[in-house]
Amino acid sequence: MGPFASTVLYGCLEALKWLLWATAGLLVVLIVTQALRGDADARPLVNLAMAGAFLVGGALCRWAAALVRRMADS
Repeated sequence: MGPFASTVLYGCLEALKWLLWATAGLLVVLIVTQALRGDADARPLVNLAMAGAFLVGGALCRWAAALVRRMADS
């Protein structure tokens, strides 16, 4: 993989990491908002599981970006 492709891949993985973590944060805000409103249709466990999955996905993107960075530097 060339230096330009590595840089683009690294940047995309970093951006995806932050998007996944932001989505997890928004899901937590949704859980809190629905709890405060007393929403009858709230599904906090499902939303919490999804937030956890997005956090793990962001961590995987962070790991993959570091791997790409190390491979590009060598």
